Amino acid sequence: MRQQPHEHRISAGPVRDTLTRFGAVTVGRKAFEPTSRWKAVTDAGGTGPGGFYHLVIPLAGSVRLHWADREVSSEVGDLLLHDVTRVSSAHFRPPSPGAPFETAVAAVPRFLLTQPQDRVEPLLGRSLAADQGIAALLADLVGKLAEHPETYRPSDRARLGLVVADLLSALLANLLDDRPVIAPSGRDALLQRIQDFVQEHLRDPELTPREIAARHHISTSYLFRLFQEQDTTVAGHIRTQRLERARRDLLDPALRQVPISSIAARWGFTQAANFSRAFRRAYGLPPRELRREPTGR
Repeated sequence: MRQQPHEHRISAGPVRDTLTRFGAVTVGRKAFEPTSRWKAVTDAGGTGPGGFYHLVIPLAGSVRLHWADREVSSEVGDLLLHDVTRVSSAHFRPPSPGAPFETAVAAVPRFLLTQPQDRVEPLLGRSLAADQGIAALLADLVGKLAEHPETYRPSDRARLGLVVADLLSALLANLLDDRPVIAPSGRDALLQRIQDFVQEHLRDPELTPREIAARHHISTSYLFRLFQEQDTTVAGHIRTQRLERARRDLLDPALRQVPISSIAARWGFTQAANFSRAFRRAYGLPPRELRREPTGR
């Protein structure tokens, strides 16, 4: 039976808890005795701008969570994606009598991911097989970072945190893309070539739909239709890609002394004010604030 809201938890916390900041991402290892922990769900939504998604990668034993309206189990070989504010109870099972349940963990700020929260929501509270594909890469990386965090310099840790976030974004994109895998058509292949061309020329402030169309021997109206089918525009796609590159540079410790206006110009934004407005619309905070608080809010 679910505990009443005033009964925050019973039993002790982890017997071992080592967490390290990798820039905005926190990675570590935890060990729990074979017992249960209960807590009230004090923030059922967990929807604040500084919220986190959490990864649990069991290393020894298994865990069963009562998570919001469901129950989920995870064991060695799995990757569990969830939100700790939704967990009402956790039951830890040891790998052998007297041994603790051990897990690698990662907390990734929502603002580092490319998917909107409403799209990710249905994927939370799920345990995924981590024996192949992107899930395996992510689980392996988090496990290795958690095992020997002291071997990385602070600047390296910040970059590796972004890699964790990128892999999680890639995994979410893979899970959200439920279309059947089919051979690309000529139209799809053309769109992919155009998107690759855009990536290669993001630094060029003169990159325009007219130039893109001319380079690919198509009309601008046909180019516009290709992107309309993707629910975006040519200009919107270019702007989104440029903003993402600029955001990564702002989070890079090695570029802390580079003026924001220089980073904006580096990615094709000729006016700093326009860049700042576009950045705030895309990420919910101005570029100066992101740089000032790179470890999240």
